[in-house]
Amino acid sequence: MANKEEVLQHLHEIKSALVDKDTFFPYNYNALIIWGVIGMIMTLVFPYLMAKSTIQGAIFAVVVMASGFVIESFLTKRVNENFDLESCTKKQRFIATLYGVSVSFAIVMSVLLTQHGVMTPVFIVWIFMCGLADFVVGFVLNLRLFTRVGYLHISSAMVLLIVSLFIEDVRSMDTPFFYLAQGATFALLGVIPVLMGHKLKESTDV
Repeated sequence: MANKEEVLQHLHEIKSALVDKDTFFPYNYNALIIWGVIGMIMTLVFPYLMAKSTIQGAIFAVVVMASGFVIESFLTKRVNENFDLESCTKKQRFIATLYGVSVSFAIVMSVLLTQHGVMTPVFIVWIFMCGLADFVVGFVLNLRLFTRVGYLHISSAMVLLIVSLFIEDVRSMDTPFFYLAQGATFALLGVIPVLMGHKLKESTDV
């Protein structure tokens, strides 16, 4: 019995390694759509909760983002079953870890900025960190679409950061620049992931 379990484990490790070496890796692109919806909710709700209470806003962000990771984990498990994989591959763990670290950093920075009364740059932090994660994933895993989206996010964050240098009030939530940054975040972290999810689902039939 023990030998059988060892053989099965060995076969699983070989299959996981082969999948990791391939340019394609198991991923349920419905997760991108979920993340897009989460991005929209965060963009519209998170800043106002943070302005009211940093603790309340931080708890909301942690709960919402954790829910996203749980849903993604469930979807990943389902798609892995199609390849007879019992656990996550190295690529899948790499993606989850990278985005987990990026999101954690963004939440901490959001709390820090809000405590100092600075609201608009919170959007810039989220765009930049998510863009950096997209770029790294696209570059390491050779996914051009992710790399291009990463470039777009990082470039947009840099443009907003440069513009903010010429804005007198980056603290108020009732300025044209705040709404500009909010709109950009809604599009970049909300609309684009949804469109990416639909496009990749059509091309891979996941």
